[in-house]
Amino acid sequence: MKIAVIGASGHIGSAVVREARERGHEVTAVARDASSLGGGVDADVLDHESIAEVLAGHEAVVLAVKGPETVPAAVRTLIDVLPGVGVRRLLVVGGGGSLEHAPGQRFVDSPNFPKEYLAEARAQGEALELLRAEGGALDWSYASPPPVHLVDGERTGAYRVKAGDTPIGGPDTRITVPDFAAALVDTLEERAFVRERFTAGY
Repeated sequence: MKIAVIGASGHIGSAVVREARERGHEVTAVARDASSLGGGVDADVLDHESIAEVLAGHEAVVLAVKGPETVPAAVRTLIDVLPGVGVRRLLVVGGGGSLEHAPGQRFVDSPNFPKEYLAEARAQGEALELLRAEGGALDWSYASPPPVHLVDGERTGAYRVKAGDTPIGGPDTRITVPDFAAALVDTLEERAFVRERFTAGY
């Protein structure tokens, strides 16, 4: 599969690039500054023209960017751009803060949610709503890690995945970055969770 990973210099994006390449996929690593990527492509996901040129010809796009202003704007850009370049499959690496601890009650709206992550979590939730309102031109998936414990560690292959708005195993579930990246590549390979949010954990 020919996969473009936007945000390839980031913690999760770089893990997805490694995982996909190890499985034999052709990966285009995209970042604003790709000089450290060894063969990556410089592109700004918010620049419609340049990102369209980079993404044309791919079978799937993974968006793994951060920033309260960047995330929703990047999703809007890809909703606009991807149909025009013939790409239907989009996997957005989202946040865990918009997962629910009870029906209709998101972690991000709890009074004890960490203030330093509040803006990012709200932006990730906005990105999910943009995808859910998208008119059907994209086969999108939105991946949420656990709400707190996405941690460094080994690739175990022992993770679980499920669709929906609640974390696997409750708020204290965890997953390592390499296992989360593996779950993301699984989703592309299996064409799973189309037009759904899903989450992963142990």
